[in-house]
Amino acid sequence: MKQVLLALTFCVGAYAVQAQTNLLTDGGFETLPAGYNKFIVNNSGKTKGMSGKWQMIFAKGSNCEGPCGQGTASVVTSSKVGGNNAVEIKIEAQTNRNDIRLFQSINAVPAGVYEISFYVKTDQVSPVAIDILKSTQPSTNNGAAPYTGNFTATTEWQQFKLTVDISDWTDEERNELRISIRLNNNKALPTGPFPKTYWVDDVSLVKVQ
Repeated sequence: MKQVLLALTFCVGAYAVQAQTNLLTDGGFETLPAGYNKFIVNNSGKTKGMSGKWQMIFAKGSNCEGPCGQGTASVVTSSKVGGNNAVEIKIEAQTNRNDIRLFQSINAVPAGVYEISFYVKTDQVSPVAIDILKSTQPSTNNGAAPYTGNFTATTEWQQFKLTVDISDWTDEERNELRISIRLNNNKALPTGPFPKTYWVDDVSLVKVQ
């Protein structure tokens, strides 16, 4: 009986570890040195071909005077939740609510139910959203309920969570799916004043069922 109990304990423990495996690469930005900003790799919105790497978009757009989204992003040690690092994103100007996005695409995500979570704070109380997007959706596409979580960031670190069921997504839709954090994304025009700063840390995608 004791051996059976030990085996059951081991199985439960192993399942819990497996269930909590973060599918995002470097969700806490710990492998990047302070000051690193090269994840701002494109402003055109392309999302394919860089699986497992953080990417940052300040959208160019065609209907704005100058870039629609303007700002900077870099790894910092001055404000973080866990570990040594977080990402600091400074918005200098923003025309549309989807102009500024931090995202990562993931290869071959199994079907199932997932929890997305992240920590965020800002120097002004401001909206923030997190989306899970199919690989077949355009880079400018917003998630839609139940695949988008809309939250309000404050000047204190907060963790926000969203549970999504992607069991009915096809293999193609789940390969290169994207986790996207949209900053200052209120449904009306983006709220100022600018500049506005966000900090993001410990982003996670874990399978719960």
